[in-house]
Amino acid sequence: MAVNKNAGFTLIESIVAIVILGIALVTLTSFLFPQIAQSAKPFYEVRASALANSLMTEILSRNFDENSDHNGGFYRCGEDVYTNTNDEEITCTPQNLFGPDNGEPPELFNDVDDYIGCWYTTEQSQDGCNNTSQGGSLTDIFGNDIAKDYLGFRAEVEVVYDNDTRLGASDTDLFKMITVTITASQYGDFKFVAHRGNY
Repeated sequence: MAVNKNAGFTLIESIVAIVILGIALVTLTSFLFPQIAQSAKPFYEVRASALANSLMTEILSRNFDENSDHNGGFYRCGEDVYTNTNDEEITCTPQNLFGPDNGEPPELFNDVDDYIGCWYTTEQSQDGCNNTSQGGSLTDIFGNDIAKDYLGFRAEVEVVYDNDTRLGASDTDLFKMITVTITASQYGDFKFVAHRGNY
């Protein structure tokens, strides 16, 4: 007479399997899953770079200063050879007066310091703005809203005179340093810097 033997796991084999499964899950949750969350970072870096390049190109295409000639560069501010209709020297805008002139909209900006401010796409990105007095919704060069293309992004623009002697501007305000900081959602800040000369 044959004895029927039921095949199955013993208690010890079951415990060992549970321990191995637990170790595997701890490894996955602590090493692999965070890497999956970071897999979108290169996408955001590329988008931040594209946005900064676009914005910086738009800013650098503008005049050096509001007081310089906007029609072909006939005269430049800060040069004593040029005077206005009252025979006064045409001076460059003081740094404390940088910003949009008379509340003009972005599509009418005509010099680099008009762009100072925080440009955002969502209310959440607006909450992180350092400079809330100037700026607004992120738009393209024609004033069209581009918030849908860059959801969660924020661009903060800072413009200052750069009197660095390496640039040949030890005494006068010959260069403006433009810093564009792009915040790409939760993936950090990306800083881009350019100089605009008074020419």
